[in-house]
Order: sequence, then structure tokens, then C-alpha cells
Amino acid sequence: MRSPKDMRIIQIDITNACVHSCSNCTRFCGHHKKPFFMDWETFKRAVDSLEYFGKTIGIMGGEPTLHPQFERFAKYIAEKYPSKNSLAAATKPIKKGNFIEYIRDRNFYLDETLNNRKGPGLWTSLSKSYYEHYESIQDVFSYQTINDHNNPCIHQPLLASRKELGISDEKWIELRDKCWIQNTWSATITPKGAFFCEVAGALDMLFDGPGGWPIESGWWKREPKDFGYQLKWCEICGAAIFNEGRLSSEEIDDVSPMLYEKLKNVQSPKLKKGKVKVMDISNPKIIGKKMPDTINRYLTDYKERISKDNNVLTPKNIDAVVFCYSKADLDSLEKNIDTFTKVFDSILVAVMDDNINSLLDNVQNKYSNVKIINSVLGKWGRTLNKSINCIEDNDWMCILNVESKLPEDFSSRIKKVVLNPGCIYSFNILELLNKLCLFNRGAYALKYKGFDGISECETNLEFIKLWDKNKQIVLNNDFDIIENPDLKYWHDFANTIDEKNKEKIYKCLDKIKNDLEIKAK
Repeated sequence: MRSPKDMRIIQIDITNACVHSCSNCTRFCGHHKKPFFMDWETFKRAVDSLEYFGKTIGIMGGEPTLHPQFERFAKYIAEKYPSKNSLAAATKPIKKGNFIEYIRDRNFYLDETLNNRKGPGLWTSLSKSYYEHYESIQDVFSYQTINDHNNPCIHQPLLASRKELGISDEKWIELRDKCWIQNTWSATITPKGAFFCEVAGALDMLFDGPGGWPIESGWWKREPKDFGYQLKWCEICGAAIFNEGRLSSEEIDDVSPMLYEKLKNVQSPKLKKGKVKVMDISNPKIIGKKMPDTINRYLTDYKERISKDNNVLTPKNIDAVVFCYSKADLDSLEKNIDTFTKVFDSILVAVMDDNINSLLDNVQNKYSNVKIINSVLGKWGRTLNKSINCIEDNDWMCILNVESKLPEDFSSRIKKVVLNPGCIYSFNILELLNKLCLFNRGAYALKYKGFDGISECETNLEFIKLWDKNKQIVLNNDFDIIENPDLKYWHDFANTIDEKNKEKIYKCLDKIKNDLEIKAK
């Protein structure tokens, strides 16, 4: 067994709410009548207690991005426990199928190589809430572990009593001390205290145990001889026993008879749904598929961590607003409106001159996805505010010039890449530069500036300046074919680092580049 001080990661479990109810989940999601959400003061104490830990502090769940204070938590851990080096991350489009490899390469470069594995980390199942917090996640976390669990992911049984399985005390000590979870995973902090093992913390939460150690500075320096009463949770954990499991997506737990009764006593919702299977303790190891012999033990291929049908990262709707000031603008609009309506999900025509309002009736009648917006006091910014509020979906929006010459595959190409909702994109395609910008209404820049900040803008260019410069991104026509859009940036960043020996850094970058070249072949 290991002391928490020797672990690469210590987790903070901020919630056990989750979008899944996976088979044999280490947090037993689905078994709680009501999920917990860690309070602000406990989270602060948790981070503060790890100030001198010197490695990765993880935020985990459940699905941590479901926590209503996730943004606040992320900001605090970034301020209190920053990485030595930070990078502008995922600001450029990433091909949908390449996202998990991008995260892997970024982990290798930023977390392992530049920061020596010290900084904030995030463990997530990549649900819709992940994308809602995408901007802050990329800004804050130098390490991410992603697994959407809609893949061939094998989970072994955890709710099993070793005594029921006939394991002697002597044999048990040997098995327990070699437990792969305790020896490769993490200690954790829950709302009930600090624990030497993350599964022990989850068992204490599920079965209303006595809680963990006080969340105080240095708790993580305890040695195995100091684990004391927490070791009782190992007695009803199958992690050290089983090397077989079932697909996480089956959402069925395999439990020993005694643990089945304990689940009944806590009124497990998952048990009531018939999602718990009592194992045959006379032959308990024949229950499913063998765990993969890999570092993470769940998957044979890292790329499987995001399933092919997971579309939470790509744009769903792209709406457009086009400003019309004069009869000349109206003439240009009539030439391009047919293309606009094919490219975008809906078009808002912002009429800035009441004299041409009636002339647009034919346009609105002809196209079902066109809506006319009357100007607000003739002000560009106020009219844009009105247009933004007319769209119910909080997704992507373009500001168009009436003369914009759009290729008909423009929108379909965008919907195949992962965009950062915190960025605003301009396009150096055909003659679109300064004539079109693409933004997400959930961007921090818009939340920070608010209604008044938008209202004060008088032009497209002024609107773009609401974003920080590093989030004003100009894209060329190859935006959707580049394998890793940040590789050159990572090289340039390495050249600026004040390090005497950069051999390790350049070896890392060469490895990433070589992998991309092999993939291209």
C-alpha cells in the first residue's frame, strides 16, 4: 500500500451526481437516493490542505461539471494551486475525431513535461455540462482524464465481501496490500473528510460511515500504518479480488449477497430498478470479460475514451444575423439570401432603416428560417442584443455582412470540428475577413461585459474586441484538416521557457510530431 504523499494525484470528489449509472462504478453512482454537492468552504479547505502536495490535485465526481459552483471551484484551484506553466488551450478548431488525442498530447506536453505533473486536473465523462464549461476547463486544467463510458470499457465488481468469498486473513492482507486501485490511483477528499483511497471514501458516503480524517494541512502525509479504521472499507471492496468485469454501459452492478442486503438497507434506487446482480460466491470470478492489461485497466485503446457517436463537443446550431442599412444593402441581401438560408439554421435580418422594412416582407415570406428584427434606436449594439435574445438555443451565432460570399459547405465544415465557446472566430476565406465573425453566446467575454458592453459596440470590429486578444482567432481555409492546430504554438512556447536543459521538452514534441506523421501514413 502507498501513502497519499507518494501518489501522483489526490482527488477532491465535489459531487456524486452523474449523467451515467455505470456498471460497478467506483463512486457507486445510481445507488444514492440523493447526490451530494460539496459546499464552498469544504472545497476551499480541501484545496488549501494540499498546498504543499506538489503533484496533481484532481476535481472529480460523479460528473464534476454538474456541480452548480463548478466555475467558482475551477477559478479557486487555478489561483491557489496554479501550474508552473500555462498555455492558451484548444482555441483553434480541433477535428472531432482528434479531440481525445489532442488532450492526450496536451497532457503529455503541459502536465507531464512542462509542469512535472503539478497542477489542477479534471476527471470527466464528457457530458453536455463539460461543453458548457469548456472555456474555463481549457483555461484552468493542465491535465484532463476523459472517458464518456459509451465505449468498450470494462468495470470489475467492487461491492463484494472478501469473507463471503472465503478469503483467509493471511491471503487477504497480501491481496489488499497489492490492490491495483490503491497502488495506482488516488487518495481523496469528500464532504465527509479525507481518505487514503478514493473507493474507501465512496463506500463511506454510500453506507453512511464515520467519515474520513479532518481536512487539514498535511493529512496526506499519513503512512499505511496510520490508515487505521479506514482499512475496514477494504473488507467489502472487490478491487483487489477480481480481474474480470462487465461493460460499464450495461449499468449493472455485480455484488456479493451481504452487499446486496446493505444496498437494500440504504434503499438503493439502482437496486430497486433491478440493476443489481447477486454473484454466485461459489464461482465468483466467472462473471464477465477480463480487465484489459493496460495502465488504466478499463480500455485497450486510448482513442476509445470518446465514442464515435458522442457529439457534445461540436456545434449543433449556427444562426446568423445580418445588418441591413439601406436599399443597396437590401439588393445585396437578395442576391445572397438563398445561400445564407442554406448555410445557417436561421437568419435574423436586422433592419436599421424603417424605410426598407416593408421591402423585406417577400424575403420573410419566401424563407421559413428568416426572421426580421427591427433596430433599437438605430444602434448596432442594441440591435445585436435584441437579435441574440431572439434565439432560444444557446449555441453559435454568426454576424454577417450582406455582401459575404459564403461557400455552401461553410456551416457543415464548422459542425465537424470542436470550437472553443470562449473564442470569437474570423475567417480568412474568400473575402470574408472583417465581414463575418462566429461566436458562442455562452462566452465568458459576453457574460463579463453583459448587455451594456454589447450595446456600446457600433461595429463588428468593436464587438470582436470584447474578447481577450488570445481568444480572437483568425482561421484560414485549412481550419478543419490540421491534425494538431497547436503543435507549432507548443514549439514556439518551448523556445521562450527559461530552462537550462530543454532536451526532455523537445523529445516530447518530437514524439507528438512523429505520432502524427505515422497516423497520416
